[in-house]
Amino acid sequence: MFRRSNALKTFLVLTFLLAMSYALDPDYASSTPNADVSKAEEAKPVQRSDSPEDMQKLLAETAETYREAKSFRIEREMVDTTESELMTLSNRSLSSVIAAPGTRYRIVRKDAWTWYIHQSDGKTEWIWYPWRKQYVEQPVKRSSDPEGLSPAEDGYVAWLKQIDKKLASGRVQPPQTIDIGHGRVNCMVIIGPPSPRQHDPTMQQQTTYWIDRDRKILVKEQFVMRSTVPEHKFDSEGTTTYTTTEFNTSFPDSLFNFVPPMGAKRVEKFEFGPVELVGKTAPPLRLNTLDGKEFDLGSLRGKPVLVDFWATWCMPCRESMPHLAKLYDEFKGKGLALVSVSKDDDPADAARFVAKYKYSWLNVADPKWESDGDWGESGIPRLVLIGKDGKVLFESEGFDEAQEAKIRATLHHMDPTFPAVDGSRE
Repeated sequence: MFRRSNALKTFLVLTFLLAMSYALDPDYASSTPNADVSKAEEAKPVQRSDSPEDMQKLLAETAETYREAKSFRIEREMVDTTESELMTLSNRSLSSVIAAPGTRYRIVRKDAWTWYIHQSDGKTEWIWYPWRKQYVEQPVKRSSDPEGLSPAEDGYVAWLKQIDKKLASGRVQPPQTIDIGHGRVNCMVIIGPPSPRQHDPTMQQQTTYWIDRDRKILVKEQFVMRSTVPEHKFDSEGTTTYTTTEFNTSFPDSLFNFVPPMGAKRVEKFEFGPVELVGKTAPPLRLNTLDGKEFDLGSLRGKPVLVDFWATWCMPCRESMPHLAKLYDEFKGKGLALVSVSKDDDPADAARFVAKYKYSWLNVADPKWESDGDWGESGIPRLVLIGKDGKVLFESEGFDEAQEAKIRATLHHMDPTFPAVDGSRE
C-alpha cells in the first residue's frame, strides 16, 4: 500500500526536506567548500570586490530593514529539481506573507500537493484549504510573551530578521548583477556557513545568497546538493526567488477578511487521514474521465459502485488491477459499477496503462488530489463500496484476497442475487 507521501513523495521526502529546508529554515542551508555551484553562477560579476567587513555591514543593515518594518509583503517562488539514477523530480511552489499592525496577516502557500491560506483580521483567524473546501475559524491567539511572533513573523521571516547572525560566518564571493524578473540587481553574494546537521559525508551541500545592496533585502537563494560517490548519481538544486518585497505599505482591510466561498464548509479541525465513511452517504466525486468528459458519482445512484483510488506509480495498485477486472467482469451484469480514480500527475500516464491492458470500466483523473477534501487522505490502493442507496458499505486501504472476499460478502449481504462467498463467509 502506498500513501500519497510514498511514491512521488517518498523520494521527495528524502530530497525535498533537504533541498527545501533552506527555504523553511535556512539554518539548515549547508555549505560545502568544494560543492559545484556552476549552475548557480550564470549572472555576470560586477567590478568592485566585497570584503568580510563589507559583508558584516550589509548583513546588519539588511537585518535592520526587516526588523524595522511595520508592515510588509514578501512573495517567493521556489523551483526544485532532483536527478538520480532512479528518478527525476521537479517541483514549483509559491508562498506569500503579508503582515500589518494589529495582528493582521495573510499567509499563502501553494504547490503540487497543497494549497493553504492562513489569515487574520486582528480578532479572528481563519485557516483555509481551498482544494479541500474546508476552513477553521477561531479567535486570534494572544501571546503573553511581548516578543511572541505572529504566524506571519515566524519561519523564514523570523530568519530574515536575523540574517546578520545566520550568515555571520559565511564567505563573501565576487559581486554579481542578476535579473530577478523586474530588472537587474546589484548583489553581494554570500555562501552560507556549513550546517551542523550535515551528517552524510558522501554528499556536498552549499547554499548561496544574493543580497540587493541598494535595497538591503535578500533577493535569491540557491541550494545545491550532490553526491561525491561516482556510483551514486544524485543532483539536487533548489532556487528561491523573492519576487516581491515591500515594506510599510498600507494594505486594505479586505485583504485580511475571510468570506467563505460558496461550497466551503466550516470544520472544528482538519482531518488529514482517511475520512470514516462506512454508514455515511458517499461524498461527492466530480472529476473528468481520462478522455476529458465530465463525471459525477451521483449519476450512478441506484447501482452498487466500487470506487478504486490508484496510480500507475503504485505497484500494489497495478497488481490489484487484474483482480478488479475479474470482479468487474463477473458482476457488471448484476449492475456493479467500477470507478477507478487515478492519482497520477499526468492523466495520460493512466490512460496509456488502461489502454494497454484493455480495462473497460470507468476511469477518472484526480491529478491534484481534489477528492482528498471530501474523502480524506489515505493510502492507495483504497477501495470504497457504495450501496444502491448511496451509503458506504465497506472500505479498505490495500487490496488482497481477504479484502476481495469482504467485498463479495458485502455485495451478497446487500443483494442476495450476488453469490455468497465460498464457505458462506460473510
